[in-house]
Amino acid sequence: MHRNLTKGTWILLCCILTTLLAGCLPADEKVKENHQDPDLVLNQYFDALSKQDYDTMVKLYGGDYESLIGNNPSVAKDDYKKLLENYCTINGGNIVKIDTIIEKTKISDKEYIYKLSFKYLDDTSFENGKQIEYTVKKIDDSFKVMGLPPYIP
Repeated sequence: MHRNLTKGTWILLCCILTTLLAGCLPADEKVKENHQDPDLVLNQYFDALSKQDYDTMVKLYGGDYESLIGNNPSVAKDDYKKLLENYCTINGGNIVKIDTIIEKTKISDKEYIYKLSFKYLDDTSFENGKQIEYTVKKIDDSFKVMGLPPYIP
């Protein structure tokens, strides 16, 4: 039976199988394989924020933790997951999702600046559409989001 299939059909079947198998990768693997695309990293970061998936956020965040450590003296300095969680739930960071990527500026092959507007999880506008800039920068071999989620004291 397989002798009647054309070469194109075999290629199509292989592509479909590869796509299906890629969907079976653990979430960590999916994040890892997309670190080469700054748009995807930015979207994954804010998607993880909206799901309160702080493990994924730690993998995609490239900024420093000094202010978070200072605001959370009872948390271990290397417990990045808990530091981000406290920032978003106690210290004034907001759990939002991207509403619009207003502008993307390529600084170099290793650095991009995005101007974003956000909305809350209930789809209401964050701060009346306030625009906030985020830098996505290649550190070692992976793009990372350099800013924390939007802050309102």
